[in-house]
Order: sequence, then structure tokens, then C-alpha cells
Amino acid sequence: MKVWAAIVSAVLIGTVVPVAANAAESPPAAKAQAKAPLPGAAKNVELRKALPETEGAISINFLDYQHRDVMFVSGKFGLRTYDVSDPDEPVLLDHLTKQELALPGDDVAQRFWENEDVSVDPQRKLVFLARERTAFGRQGGAERPTGVYIVSAADPADLRLQSFAPMGTGHITTCVNDCRYLWTTGYDGTPSTDPDTYRRSGKVFVTDIRDPRNPKTLPTYVDLNRNQGQTHMTHDVQVDAAGIAWVAGTGGTRGYHTRGWHRDPLTKRFREATAIDPVPYAGGGVSKATMPTAFSHNSFRPVGRTLSDGPRPTRENPAGSLLLHTEEAFGSPTCKDQGRFVISSLKGSDQGQSWRATPEKPFELRTVGVWTPDDQEGTIPGPGTFCSAHYFDVQKRIVAYSWYEQGTRFLDISNPAKPIQIAYWRPEGATSFAPYWHKGRVFLADLSRGVEVLSLTPGAHQAQSTGTNVTLRTTPGEAVARPAGEVRNRLPLVPDPDYGAACPMLEGRECEPGSLSCC
Repeated sequence: MKVWAAIVSAVLIGTVVPVAANAAESPPAAKAQAKAPLPGAAKNVELRKALPETEGAISINFLDYQHRDVMFVSGKFGLRTYDVSDPDEPVLLDHLTKQELALPGDDVAQRFWENEDVSVDPQRKLVFLARERTAFGRQGGAERPTGVYIVSAADPADLRLQSFAPMGTGHITTCVNDCRYLWTTGYDGTPSTDPDTYRRSGKVFVTDIRDPRNPKTLPTYVDLNRNQGQTHMTHDVQVDAAGIAWVAGTGGTRGYHTRGWHRDPLTKRFREATAIDPVPYAGGGVSKATMPTAFSHNSFRPVGRTLSDGPRPTRENPAGSLLLHTEEAFGSPTCKDQGRFVISSLKGSDQGQSWRATPEKPFELRTVGVWTPDDQEGTIPGPGTFCSAHYFDVQKRIVAYSWYEQGTRFLDISNPAKPIQIAYWRPEGATSFAPYWHKGRVFLADLSRGVEVLSLTPGAHQAQSTGTNVTLRTTPGEAVARPAGEVRNRLPLVPDPDYGAACPMLEGRECEPGSLSCC
């Protein structure tokens, strides 16, 4: 691996907006409880392979190299590549270390953070890593560089850092328009006196990467005034099979045309949509009864080639009219009150309603279905347990869904009004971040256990075909990636200083060798 030295000068001339913030303190009882091991439970899921060396894994993506299928694992450790041509036997190819990603002033003993949803360019074989303001232990009140690293993966066994695009945020970056542009989301560092972190200012930063060695972040922002007419935090972007870019954040999820000619519902005129000046498509907020925090974390719209992955279209919910999205929130240890999986209807939202909404005249999507682990067998109740819907992936009407310490759930969504659980994976000490369907397997990024390769057993498909909600049994130590005699403790998670409980992080700023907070 070779690091392109010129990124240092690119960073030094970048604009950085510092912000003072302190991590919320956990009550002593919660801290003590956070170290207690959690018993495991599993049903209709088989562990095919575990990669414990990827402990600290956050997100995964894949690229096809004709005769080689490659997995990219982003985590606290940097970026790792694996040959997964045999999905049950991943082979390590290369590791772009966090030390190689460090910028002047970074503490290399601390973690790389966070790149919560790693993006790739399948044509130019590029990988994009978003750098958060808390990366490498950066403290509030000091310079905290944010932006996106651009990595060449032309040879996945020889990763090369090409450039760094500094900008005012760096939580998640997403390709739009065939990866000629990046949309980067997250808290932009704007000082706020509002105690509610979900309401802090945010916007989508647009970066021209047609020349990846010379990325240019533009002075124009996207998705302002997203929460009933007020500018609040953006979080993630997902581009559907029809090319609509869906921006999730405080105030729900909204979609945009980023190319082609379309009627702009705000001006009522046809104009060309671009990545810099997109045309509003549809979407909006969700009722407080469904999403009390109004914070939509990420989304998926089944349409086109992915239509058969989502719920079955009906007259009431025709093709392309449903939006699946996540409320990430930790107000309930069982997700009874918040932090749930939501299916909304987009009908009646395509005339700019969300863009015209105000706090006095809000606009909300109709809720079609909701699912939570609450009252499900295998769910761990009680204070101190992190339960929140997080990232999910969909294949053949089955949602693989991460719920942090409540594990990974597999839901049949054939009927969007009544999702049912057909399988479940919650091994000891799990902190499930994101699952990904690939080649009939689910590659799971678990912050505390590393990457695990899972497959559904025939029992899961039988449960789907019969519409049977699975009954789980708690089986401590039955499915562990490490030796059965080794106890897996829970990670001491605390709210992020900038995002609050929306993005929990490991407790403790100092890195003590051998400790769970040592990255």
C-alpha cells in the first residue's frame, strides 16, 4: 500500500469548522451494566464463517473483478479487502491501515471513524471513506478535519490512497450519477443551542469527482429546510434502481432526480436535474406516533430491478410507491416506543408537499407498516440495552436488519402491513451494525465481533412460505465466533458527542492497551 503524500497539503488548505461538544455521561449503573455479557439466541440462521480480526467493522461493500469477487470492510481499523469468490472462505488481500489514513495532528492510537456506509465506484474501482470530526480522538474546540478519502482499488491487493476532499462534514458519503459526484451527509458543525441533537443544522455537500485525484467540493448545498421547512441534520443517501437519490435525516426521507429533464413541482416547469441542482421527486416526514424523534437513518425504495425484493405490489400500494426506512433512536431498550422499522407510502407526496411544509402546516407520509423487536422472543429487555433499528438490506422480500445489541433480524415483508420475523441472529456480545446480502449469504458487520458470514436455513424459507412468525429460544454460548469458553462482554457504548444517541460510540477517549476503547 502506498499513501499519496499530497493529501497532507490538501487538508491543510481545507476549511474546517470547529465545534465544542462533550460526550454525554453515562450513569454509573449503566456503565457497570454495560460490561455484563449478554446471552446468545439464534433461529433459522447458520454461521458459515467468522472474521474476528475485523473487530470494529462498521460497513461493507463489494466489487466484481471478473475472475475475483472482492469485499471491502470499513471499520475502526481502516479498510480491508477480502477475496470472497468463495463466500464461505474469505481471503485477506490488503489492509489500508488507520495509520495510513491519519492526517497531521491525529492520534494514531485512536480509531478511524466512521464511514458508516462505505461507497464504491464499480467502473473506476474506487472506494470512498468518509472521515467524521471525532476521528482519531479529535476533541471539540480544536481543529477537527472532516471530508472524504478517495482510494484506488484497481488492484484490490494493493490499495492506494489517491486524495482527500476536505469539507464541512464526513459522516457518510454516497455516489450519485455513476460516481461522478459524491453527496456527503452528517452534522456540519454549525453551533447550536438546541439541546436536541436531532435538530442540529445539516446539509448535503456535493463533490465533483470526475477527476478523482482532484476532487472539488462545491459551494452549493442540497436538501436544505428538510424538516417541515426547517434545516436540520442529514444522515444518509441511498440511490434506488430508478436513479432517485433518497436523503434520510431529521424530518424523514426525501427523494431527488439528479439527471434528466423533469417537471419541478415547486416551479411547475420542466428543467434539467443535476447532482448540483436536483429536482424534488417525493417523500417527507413521518408522524410522531410512528417516528417520535423524526430521525430517519437510512432508506430503500423497491422499484425497477429491485421491485421483487420489496413487498408485493397491490392496488393500494402499487409498484414504486413504498419507502422502507429506519428510525434510529435509543429511547426504549426493546424499541417499543422508538427506534423502529417503518414502511411508508409515497402516494400523495410527489407535488412538492414536503418542500412546502412548515412547522404550522407539516406534511407526513402515510404509515403502512411498523415492526420492532419488542415482545419478540429472544429480545433482551431492561435498562442499558441498546435497541434501535439501524442498517438493513433486502432480497427476495426478506429484510436482513441490524438492531445493535438486539442482533440481526430477518423479516418477511411480502405483506408490508404485517412484517413477520422468520429468523434471528443474536450471538453473545453482538453489536450488529449492518448486514449485506451477497451471493446467497449475509455478510454482517458487527462492531464487537467483526464480520460474520451467515446463511438462512430451510426453516427460515418455510416460515416465509407459511407466514409463520418464529419462536426463539435463548441459548447462551451456542453460536460464538471465538472459543466457546471465552466470555464476550458488551461494548461500553455512549452517545456520540455530535450526534447523540443517533450514532453511539465506544466510551472513553483514551486508548489503554487491551481495553475495549482501544482502537
